[in-house]
Amino acid sequence: MFGTVVQQGLPLARYEALYGPKVFSLLKFFDIFDMYHSWWFTLLLILLSVNIIACTAKQIPRIIKLTLPEKNKFDDGPFGSSQINKNVQCHKSLSDLEQETTSLLKSLVSLPVQVRKDDKSYFFSEKGRYSRMGFIFIHFSILLILGGGLIGAIWGFDGQMNIVEGKTADTMFLYGGKGAKKLGFEVRCDKFKVDFYKTGQPKEYRSDLTILEDGKKVLSKAIMVNHPLIYKGFKLCQATYGIAETDNFQIVVKNEKTGKETVLTPNLMEKISLPDSKFSFAIAKFMPNYQNHGPAVLGVLIEPEKTHEMLWLFKGHNQQMKDLSFMFKDFDSRYYTGIQVSRSYGVYIVWAGCILILVGFVLSLFFTHTKVWLRISERKDGCEVKIAASVNRNRKDFEEKLEKLVMELQAE
Repeated sequence: MFGTVVQQGLPLARYEALYGPKVFSLLKFFDIFDMYHSWWFTLLLILLSVNIIACTAKQIPRIIKLTLPEKNKFDDGPFGSSQINKNVQCHKSLSDLEQETTSLLKSLVSLPVQVRKDDKSYFFSEKGRYSRMGFIFIHFSILLILGGGLIGAIWGFDGQMNIVEGKTADTMFLYGGKGAKKLGFEVRCDKFKVDFYKTGQPKEYRSDLTILEDGKKVLSKAIMVNHPLIYKGFKLCQATYGIAETDNFQIVVKNEKTGKETVLTPNLMEKISLPDSKFSFAIAKFMPNYQNHGPAVLGVLIEPEKTHEMLWLFKGHNQQMKDLSFMFKDFDSRYYTGIQVSRSYGVYIVWAGCILILVGFVLSLFFTHTKVWLRISERKDGCEVKIAASVNRNRKDFEEKLEKLVMELQAE
């Protein structure tokens, strides 16, 4: 829960500013800023694994016994100890009943095995024996997933690298202020593109990356949110972006008295005189997304021997001061792309666990272990039929079908 409430991977200074020094110290002690690699999270995974191992080990002997071929196929034991027991009197001959029983059990369960002992005829029919293994598969798959998670928590790592367009980087910075780590290869950001909504909020952004080994290109791919690049076990995801460099701001200044427009192209902290005016103008600050309204610059209107006046100019919007109208039209920029880099050595073990858990659920939910024992004994006026059965799921449905079998045997 903490991992979703507390954003992971921010710089420590950012956490301290968000939570204050006291709460920051407490959260840092429990490694909340990188909690999936914390000591207590690892301990919880180990304890959960031990619990599942203990529960599974206790059940395995019983399940193996149920899965192994039935030993008491042809004795009288099951007729007193099974879940379902029926005793039927029939007026048919033994040979007719044997033939009919074989057909009915085949349609109800599976082709039965028949044995004659002491003038009695025994039948045994079974299906879905291996569905019992679903329990073991599910528990073992959970252990695999937890094991993969433990390997990732102990030996895996997460971090971030920022690359300016056209630049190359080979080092990531681990979350939680745990230092830097070399990747063993280089990543170049060939191009970064971001599209905005009309409100100024980012709509979609992507980075065109190239992987370099010893200066040679080995792989190129565009990454976006939820479309990562995977190379040598490293997963590179589009996480954030920002403006690394800006210049050539275009400010349109209109003199409201004369109606004359002038386009200024100042750089930061560069003072430019306004034509036909005593004022000068400069840009003191640039904000890529000021108050969630998009790019903005802090303009300074300078009048000789008077206090400077400041105004925020949002891109595409007019702002008037004195007899002048200002509009921040455009600017040149170079972005940096923020790439989340992670490596989890247990990811393939987790995938194996996911596949195994599917197998386990299919066996457990779509197959039923059913066993039927049937004994026919000759009597003076016909035959006595004893039926015993066990089923691990859908007992009511099975009993209804078994009742129909009984009625078929009794029918003249």
